Amino acid sequence: FASTEYTMHIDRRECAYCLTINTTICAGYCMTRDSNRKTFVSSHARFLDVCTYGDFIYKTVEIPGCPHQVAPYFSYPVAVSCKCGKCDT
Repeated sequence: FASTEYTMHIDRRECAYCLTINTTICAGYCMTRDSNRKTFVSSHARFLDVCTYGDFIYKTVEIPGCPHQVAPYFSYPVAVSCKCGKCDT
């Protein structure tokens, strides 16, 4: 697992421009074991680890061409570190 470069496109209907943002996200595989047993398993054992954010920060950009009544700001996460763990929904 590791942080990887990711490009996203931000488009607000009310604004005149589409913005392309380069950021980093967490991606990759984590070693897991699926017991595949029919017997009772603890709730902890039923969840598999996934590649998720260890630490992240938010950055904010301004979308150009927005009318005055529309907030032109968009915030997005940037991965600082990644880890194998439970997905925090």
